[in-house]
Amino acid sequence: MSLQANIRLAISDKFFDSYSRLPKNAQNKVSEFINRFRQNPTSPGLNYEVIRDSRDKNLRSVRVDQGHRAIVLKPQEGNVYVLLWVDKHDDAYSWAKRQVCVVNQISGALQIIDASEVEIATQQIAAQVSPQVAAQPESGRFHKFSDDELMRLGVPQILLGAVRQVVSDEQVDQLLPHLPAEASDALLLAAADYGYEEILAQLDKSEASQGVDPEDLATALQNEDSLSRFLILTDDTDLEEMLAAPLEKWRVFLHPTQRKLIERDWAGAVRVLGGAGTGKTVVAMHRAKWLLQNRFQENTDRILFTTFTKNLAVDITANLQAICSIDMMKRIHVINLDAWVADFLRKEGVETKIVYAQDTEGLWEKAYACASQELDLDLSFYKEEWREVVLNQDCQNQRDYLTARRIGRGTRLSRIQRQDIWLVFEEYRNLLRERGWREPDEAMRDAAKIIQARGSISLPYKAVIVDEAQDMSDSAFTLLRAIAGESKPNDLFIVGDAHQRIYSKTTILSRCNINVKGRSKKLRLNYRTTDEIRQWATAILNGTTIDDLDGGTDDLRDYRSLMHGEAPIIKGFSKPEQELDYLNNVLKDLEQQTTGVCLVFRTDALLQRYETQLKALHFTTRQIRRNTADNPSQQGIRLATMHRIKGLQFDYIVIPGLSVDVLPLKAAIEYCADETSRTQALTAERSLLHVAATRAKRQVFITYTGSPSTLLP
Repeated sequence: MSLQANIRLAISDKFFDSYSRLPKNAQNKVSEFINRFRQNPTSPGLNYEVIRDSRDKNLRSVRVDQGHRAIVLKPQEGNVYVLLWVDKHDDAYSWAKRQVCVVNQISGALQIIDASEVEIATQQIAAQVSPQVAAQPESGRFHKFSDDELMRLGVPQILLGAVRQVVSDEQVDQLLPHLPAEASDALLLAAADYGYEEILAQLDKSEASQGVDPEDLATALQNEDSLSRFLILTDDTDLEEMLAAPLEKWRVFLHPTQRKLIERDWAGAVRVLGGAGTGKTVVAMHRAKWLLQNRFQENTDRILFTTFTKNLAVDITANLQAICSIDMMKRIHVINLDAWVADFLRKEGVETKIVYAQDTEGLWEKAYACASQELDLDLSFYKEEWREVVLNQDCQNQRDYLTARRIGRGTRLSRIQRQDIWLVFEEYRNLLRERGWREPDEAMRDAAKIIQARGSISLPYKAVIVDEAQDMSDSAFTLLRAIAGESKPNDLFIVGDAHQRIYSKTTILSRCNINVKGRSKKLRLNYRTTDEIRQWATAILNGTTIDDLDGGTDDLRDYRSLMHGEAPIIKGFSKPEQELDYLNNVLKDLEQQTTGVCLVFRTDALLQRYETQLKALHFTTRQIRRNTADNPSQQGIRLATMHRIKGLQFDYIVIPGLSVDVLPLKAAIEYCADETSRTQALTAERSLLHVAATRAKRQVFITYTGSPSTLLP
């Protein structure tokens, strides 16, 4: 339906929120109203009504049906109309009376502020600060910033007073939910002692433009910060599809920091870090879409989108289909890297089978029989040394191994000891080759050598996008560098978070000929979980050292959530029957949310045990299995292992049976070769719990019988 010339229509993200809460019959009426509104927003039949006692004189009410009203930003002059909210009659008016929709006169962004909430927050913060502290000129956390600087960073003028009164980290957290997204990111950096110029550089912002016209809404809507909360409608906008999934706002609305990562040319490889829920995978998917739409538009242009496991590749494919056309999906190759390697080697005529730890146990036992008894090293040492040193550094012979780096390995070795150890590795490799087997890392190295020998020109990919980079090894990134070819603009886009590393692999990108200097960015705002869940999940990792995928360290000190709710509920019981009875009551209370509830387990055996018990209680359950995407339209409480739930999210996460003998898993740590390996294994166990907890949007429940896991904070 064609928009009238010169008329600008937009919809706010808050409109989608309010629409999603309406009953289905009311949503149908709203869809009909939007079609009329879109056809002609100036039609007398829409009957715009003035809202009495409104703080913003440009807001109007429009009738949807007898019981519902939409709130529209309709200035006295101009041709811009913005749908802001829809609700029951009285609730819509109540919402509208609290709102102010203004153009920030320094940043130029159009911002929606709940003035009533701002007043309450300002009063609460002021009440927490003693008169003596408030009287000190430099008591505020943001006293080094001028008003214009704060507004350039996204703080609305109406919130300057509240920002000036903040003196503690707790008050920063208290203020975040009331700020526009761009201001939240900036104030987190300011609270972490970044200066004004540093913040502009971190967020890739320019200095304020001159001459912002607060009445020019058309220009304000085009502002990069405005685009994070307003969708400008065009004739091509498929609004019906968006209204069919109003809560999937990630499809349409991107935080300014995310958009800057996506919609630009990069001079080379990019690394994006960020805690759980910060939208790393969303950024990666939108990056793929943007590249195909704007840079690689030929039918023969392809993008490789790779991740660590088949499970995640399946989930990413399903999500990409929500934002990409059918033709676009034909040009994105989504696949986990192991599967890509197996397919590539087969096409190259290399007869091999990629095998994993469970396949090679017998071979290790045979090779270990060659070990010198004088060394007194466990088999676990050889396995770790093989993985962390031999495979990671592509040691093909004893000479390579004698000169290999062993930084971070806990057991010191002399040259003579290395010579003896190599005999075991040589035997193990011979046993693999006799069977035509390769471990994933060795297969990746072989594939990389084939590509390097003839150049990546034979591959169809214009760019490579990597998700869950923290679980990939040096061998993986050596291959990815080969696939992408020599460094060039827009070639590699890498996202990850070592706090979520659950497969005990580490990498240093620069060691793999991937240079991200000057192109390393970080996402700080968690859009998924409440801040209470974030704090608890972050505490699980206290005392651990986390890397940044390139030889440095990373932390979560400026990682925050904008939403608030209940802290995780942890319940212990003396008998299994008591725990099951409690779970029965919790799940009955959540019965109306059955597709939004997932029970998460450390092992598959534990999952099977609880599934049997839940079915006996007449609950419908659905396992989220390997290599298949979850279908939200199917009813049932979801069950998944901690490894499988990676990359997913649910309203409620329940982690049953978290006793001392379940986490950390005994098998994961008891055969570690030394204290360094044990520390790494324990960190991986902590990361599993961290990942499981951060899948929750609203609430986390944890239960155990007997003594609790020692990893609970």
